[in-house]
Amino acid sequence: MDKIRTCLLWFSLTAVHTFLFYGHNTGINALIFSVMVVGLTTWYHGLYREKFWRMAVTGHLIIAVSAAWHSTFGIAAVYNLTFVVLAGYVFSARSSLLVAFANGVYGTVLLGFLRTIANGYKLFRDEVSQRRSFVWSFKKIPLYVAPITVTAIFYMLYRAANPDFFLEINLPDWELDFGLINYTLFGAIIICPLFFSRGLKNLTERDLEEPDLLSRIRRKSNPGKPIGLIYENMQGVIMFSMLNLLIVVFLIFNIFQVFLPSLNHSPAGYSQQVHQGFETLVISVVVAILLIMFYFRGNQNFYVRKGKLVSLAVIWIALNGILILFTCYKNTLYITSFGLTYKRIWVFIGMFLTTIGLYLTLVKIYKLKTNWYLIRQNTWVMYFAISSYCLVDWDRLITWYNPNYAEFLDIGYLLSLDETKLPYLKELLKDNDPRMEPYKAEILQKIANVNLPFAWQDETFDKIWLREQLKNQ
Repeated sequence: MDKIRTCLLWFSLTAVHTFLFYGHNTGINALIFSVMVVGLTTWYHGLYREKFWRMAVTGHLIIAVSAAWHSTFGIAAVYNLTFVVLAGYVFSARSSLLVAFANGVYGTVLLGFLRTIANGYKLFRDEVSQRRSFVWSFKKIPLYVAPITVTAIFYMLYRAANPDFFLEINLPDWELDFGLINYTLFGAIIICPLFFSRGLKNLTERDLEEPDLLSRIRRKSNPGKPIGLIYENMQGVIMFSMLNLLIVVFLIFNIFQVFLPSLNHSPAGYSQQVHQGFETLVISVVVAILLIMFYFRGNQNFYVRKGKLVSLAVIWIALNGILILFTCYKNTLYITSFGLTYKRIWVFIGMFLTTIGLYLTLVKIYKLKTNWYLIRQNTWVMYFAISSYCLVDWDRLITWYNPNYAEFLDIGYLLSLDETKLPYLKELLKDNDPRMEPYKAEILQKIANVNLPFAWQDETFDKIWLREQLKNQ
């Protein structure tokens, strides 16, 4: 009975998913569907008190609100991917985010769905074969074949004898909608692992066994070889000393470049320099974290003379933090001159994430945390960073900020943004802003051709706001 109830929940949510999303964009329908799925799944599996489930649900609902606020293709893709995370936590509510995602992929995309269908067919077959009183049991089907066939033959004979003896049945013209079938199947696939959970058991067990705190591993020393711990400590001290010296020289040179423009010999423009510097900095910080993870992965954390290595690693983290601040300062100067763009926003977000990564690395060193702890925490940071990023309508922010604060306005870039830019541009036209005159015809044409949804499923709060703004102006 429980399996039948589970199937009914699965089929019902699949039907609701098809009704809300088939032929429609992601919008308010996403928030409605997510509230239903989260409520039913939490109730059905009793996940109220599971910390990681609540965290995963929070991120999912943030993205659902984002889709209802201002849906884009990227938000819709992330929204569907978070169902994979939820499926992973249904399978194992206490696993790390990375492993939960792997379990969700296995249960959703790979063999999980097909195995569920196969098991369902087997269950149906066994249920039917066990009910002897069921008229249409597989064993009784041959009993009805011969009578029905003979009756049909005699009906055709009687009709040939008297043409007026004819049963007219008018069947409506009907064609299979393969788009509807495929989309229903897609909904069934992403909802299935929320009720019929499957995952990678060995990987999940290994993940649950990995502690957050380090413990000392006792090994027998080999008199014929140098002590590995001492050798590794000396190597780390030399390496971090050299890296600290290099980054100090690099920072001093960058500071001199700000005050002495004659030191700028690169043919790349200022924008390209900022973005190249950001990309290189992210790579260097990731490498720095990997180096610290290597040297502080085991017994080095319990070595009596580890103080110098710890100090040098902390200085390395601090210097990378200073480098992050310097990159943010250069990006701020660029935004002041030329305004916001998506790439310049990503620089700030990237710097924020790398700062958190460095902080967690510092926690790992002082609190004697494992490398797996660092991976666990950073994946959650990424999960909520992506969720929070989706929540903001960056097109509206850019269109509001640039005309008001940028020294040099790139109208062409603003015109390439989403339709929510139009009320701000129309307001500038209304105020006779001279910067808008060359683009007046193009702006008015975009306003005339604005695409607003007709179905309530496609609505977003941004579209409702846009409709009201264009109507009032």
